[in-house]
Amino acid sequence: MFEVVLARLAPRIVETDLPDQLWGAYDLLTHTIFLRPRLAPIQRRSTLSHETAHALLGHTGHHPRQERAAEELSASWLIHPTQWAAATRIYNTATPLAHELDVLPRDTHAYMRLLKRTQKQENHPWPPAE
Repeated sequence: MFEVVLARLAPRIVETDLPDQLWGAYDLLTHTIFLRPRLAPIQRRSTLSHETAHALLGHTGHHPRQERAAEELSASWLIHPTQWAAATRIYNTATPLAHELDVLPRDTHAYMRLLKRTQKQENHPWPPAE
């Protein structure tokens, strides 16, 4: 899914060494996604999806709220609900789920947060029904 968004946004993608052990970064001013070279395929896909989420959301800088939003949007692109449902019947922790779904554990954690928040919103709609 994120590949479609990535193609539409068409950011420049540059592999370069990044500070602080970062795997990726997005620069809104130059519309560039920077990726650490030699990431494993699963790391590269997850990082590229995460940085694409920053690009779509128009994020600048590094703020925890922006990171959470990018993580959850990225996870929603990488994890299909049907696959999630099947995998959670077998596994109940992040690492085995990630392995089964071919994503990183951080993606499964983000997807779990997204599901919890969505369920809370469904249980407590606003404005209240009349």
